[in-house]
Amino acid sequence: MNRKVGAVLLVTGLLLGAASLWAHHGNAPFDMTNTVRMQGTVTDFQWINPHALIHADWKLELGSLGMLSRFGWSRNTVKRGDQVTAEGFRAKDGSAYLSLVSIDLPNGQSMRGSP
Repeated sequence: MNRKVGAVLLVTGLLLGAASLWAHHGNAPFDMTNTVRMQGTVTDFQWINPHALIHADWKLELGSLGMLSRFGWSRNTVKRGDQVTAEGFRAKDGSAYLSLVSIDLPNGQSMRGSP
């Protein structure tokens, strides 16, 4: 009986540990020591969890929908064709991928993108 209990506990532990392989790791892919500013034209805005995304000549990762809603965002805040200036933390791998800190919209409004 002890072997069966041990086997069940081992399998359970392995299954629970495997979930961490797909876990969210926050800002790990980004260089949080320097911010960069980029300008571009929005080609897509994805109002999705766990993070909203803006696509232009680069990809911007925003916060969660709940957090963005508290900052005044909605699914209509950014539209395809909008000229924007974004400030954020660039991906460590040098790709055109940012963790958004703030964005300047065509109407002159500046919005926070992350806490």
